Amino acid sequence: MRAYLSACTIYRDAASYLAEWIEFHRLMGVERFFLYDNGSADGHREVLAPYVDDGTAVVHDWPMPFVGDGGRGLALRHAFDHCLRAHREDSRWIAFLDIDEFLFSPGGDPLPRLLPDYEEYPGLCVSRAEFGTSGHRARPPGLVIENYVHRRRVKPDDWVPVKSVVDPHRAIVSLGPHTFHYRSGAPVDEEGRPVDQLDQRGVKPVAWSRFRIHHYWSKSQEELERKSAQWGSLGAARETLGVRGRLHGDVDETLRRYGPAVREAIARRAGESG
Repeated sequence: MRAYLSACTIYRDAASYLAEWIEFHRLMGVERFFLYDNGSADGHREVLAPYVDDGTAVVHDWPMPFVGDGGRGLALRHAFDHCLRAHREDSRWIAFLDIDEFLFSPGGDPLPRLLPDYEEYPGLCVSRAEFGTSGHRARPPGLVIENYVHRRRVKPDDWVPVKSVVDPHRAIVSLGPHTFHYRSGAPVDEEGRPVDQLDQRGVKPVAWSRFRIHHYWSKSQEELERKSAQWGSLGAARETLGVRGRLHGDVDETLRRYGPAVREAIARRAGESG
């Protein structure tokens, strides 16, 4: 059956985060997940097995090295392009996200309830909030959405990065992790303003009252350091961004309210598979 909203991501050694990411987005109304494994050596297959078995998730092996493209990697762009080709008929909308990004509506509405307002456009660009370590040196127990609550302070006239929710029939190719090239027309932000896909800065002023992405870029300081080392091993060295990694601007506990439901869903799924 064709889904209305699906999500696509590429990951590597993210077994301990996959269930939270999937179950959170299922609560938001995402029906299917197109996942690209970039050479994981952890227990990701075991975590994903129940989702694969019931058709919720499709996993593609994607060992292409992350090289070039300013450090972001051709592997990601080609994975997104493959998803467009392979799953064009499987979903009305596909959200292209990272495994540390959580898409939701601040008003609490299921995403499929809001997206029909944008069906005339080839894509929707969603503004992103950047979260840091919240003072955690080591990874704390519990969920990402509960543990990390400090984000960069954003002024109304700031540029904010976006990620894309696209109509796979009108999207031609990925231009990078944030934007796409479309057959006709321009994608818009939640207010219906056209977004320049060649301007990787994102949108200005900030628009995130209907749709928002929380980007848990660093998680704990130790995980940030491991992440930097992992990117280096993939041939795409990244700065550790000490200032960005801390990001102690505003306290934002918006997603904590979903913690109990996400934990319950994870436990239920584990019980069913066990």
